Amino acid sequence: MDNQVIEGQTISFDTITYGSTYRNCTIENSFDPVKVDSVTFDHCVFMQTDFVRSEWLDTVIDHCEFLNAAFNESYFFRSEIKSCRMMGCDFSNRTVFKEMVVKDCQLSYSNFSVTHFQDVEFTRCDLKEASFQAVDIKKKLTFPESNLEGCDFIETNMKFVDFSQSEFETVILDPRLVRGLSINAYQATILVTLLGIKLK
Repeated sequence: MDNQVIEGQTISFDTITYGSTYRNCTIENSFDPVKVDSVTFDHCVFMQTDFVRSEWLDTVIDHCEFLNAAFNESYFFRSEIKSCRMMGCDFSNRTVFKEMVVKDCQLSYSNFSVTHFQDVEFTRCDLKEASFQAVDIKKKLTFPESNLEGCDFIETNMKFVDFSQSEFETVILDPRLVRGLSINAYQATILVTLLGIKLK
């Protein structure tokens, strides 16, 4: 049944139903790749850390915790992740983020290398020392009010990336691939130094 709200229960991922809201629930391990559609997880505890090849469609994940979880080869579409603790998570190796909003999340030391982003926004997220190496980007990838200190974008074409509202003092870029990157005036002075350019 769609739109049902389930509160305070311990349930298996395999019993998650389309269109339902799970609030303050404990979600037990799934023996198959996780696939959820039009589901809301609100203040839930997830027992598993292996989400490899998972699918998250039209889903809201709110105030949940996924420390050091593996999301390799996963697919996130038209979903929202907000106020979650996801430090050290591994999204690398062909994970797709499409039409996604990620808000107020702790994502420091997470790995997004060799992933695909299409129309994705990280708002007020802590992405300290996250890795975005060799990422494929379509349409836009923006970081309003997010911390990008020490992030690594080596081998990533920055054409559709917008740093202008983000914060950082150090970021790692590939000088060959910075064309089209959007930045503000203060960031321009930082990047000139980081790229080894001398102003006279």
